[in-house]
Amino acid sequence: MTLVVQEHETSIATLVVAGPQLIEIHYHPHIVFNVKAVAEVQVKRRELMGDRAYATLTIIPDNVDFHLDAMGVDQAAPDRKENHVLATAIVVKAEMMKKLTKLYLSYFPQLQRILVTDDEQAARTWLDQQLNEIAQSGS
Repeated sequence: MTLVVQEHETSIATLVVAGPQLIEIHYHPHIVFNVKAVAEVQVKRRELMGDRAYATLTIIPDNVDFHLDAMGVDQAAPDRKENHVLATAIVVKAEMMKKLTKLYLSYFPQLQRILVTDDEQAARTWLDQQLNEIAQSGS
């Protein structure tokens, strides 16, 4: 079986379907996170992955900004009805954005396993481990 990597654009990110169980979300440099733009990414992610179980790798470059309103909306609320996301690794280069990401996740706890790091290779390794563990244990 040949894997065909699919890339899809939103206003603030490139989404890459990297495999049947992995979608990567690469946020563009110099973007501003706001409610509408983040919702656009989340809708596209759900559309692309459908009802299969999968992991997400999110990469946030060091030169992004945010509107405060983006911190107050639970963008994962639709996932809680039928959660298909098994694990999420978030790679955040800027220390302040890493702190804000962790703060956001503390306000809106996710159902899946989560890793926040500044090391992309560690994130990829962790996701592989999570998917293997879930496949072996069933949960």
